[in-house]
Amino acid sequence: MSTTIQTSDSWPGFAGLRRLIIFGDSYSAVGYSPTAHPPPSEDNPIGVEFPGMTWAEDGEPNWVGHLVTNYPLAPLLVYDFARGGDTVIGVRSQVERGFMLHLAKKPEWCAWNANDTLFVTWVGINDCAYATEETVPLYIGTLFELQEDLFEDGARNFLFIDVPPVHRSPSGQRVPVRVAGERRSARLELWNKLLREKAAEFASKHAEATVLLFSSWATFSGVMDNPTAHGLTEKDTVSAASRMWVDFLHPTSKMHDIVARDVAEFLTNVPAYQAPQRTP
Repeated sequence: MSTTIQTSDSWPGFAGLRRLIIFGDSYSAVGYSPTAHPPPSEDNPIGVEFPGMTWAEDGEPNWVGHLVTNYPLAPLLVYDFARGGDTVIGVRSQVERGFMLHLAKKPEWCAWNANDTLFVTWVGINDCAYATEETVPLYIGTLFELQEDLFEDGARNFLFIDVPPVHRSPSGQRVPVRVAGERRSARLELWNKLLREKAAEFASKHAEATVLLFSSWATFSGVMDNPTAHGLTEKDTVSAASRMWVDFLHPTSKMHDIVARDVAEFLTNVPAYQAPQRTP
């Protein structure tokens, strides 16, 4: 379930956001690099020719493109450091060699501030493919070390996205179980449990931070449990080259649009922070 863990006076509401800074893997990547592309602008909000190089169908947007074109309450500029195949270790590079090197000092071409920028991290699918239940906590720990670094550099609004139920994807159904009796979803569920716990812990350490958690697990599960309500068939939910899956693991642009819609609805329902009124 998507959750507002904490809001602070940094949170302007969805309508008050002007910038998204995104870290992650192929589900979020658009092929942007601050050294290879011009800064995002109102005419070119993702910094690369729309829809960028996504892992959806050729020439079709992922959730990032859908969010900024179909659902913004105000124009959004996106600085998207996500890269296909990346794990938490890749996100470390995105933070350190992407954000810290190019954006942390607030250059003229990206004069972001704590009150108009949302830092989004959606990672874990590739980690869970290789992790064990013993190593998942280590990856989550590293992920939140990076959030501490972002906080130190002035980030105040954080959106974490949990992993979807990829054990139900065409790829997930083909992967052999490593240990007899292990559920295919075990590492994914552990990842999401620890992500939620560490996000709450991070919030408790930083009263100045707004910490939000969007559940892609809930969005994907909702579609797969009731595909006809979303213009799909049950076969689409389990088949590659279908209306839900481009291949064995990557969602179609249609599915990305559903994710973007749900992200926008979630953010819209988190009102701008209002300080508690003091009693006389």
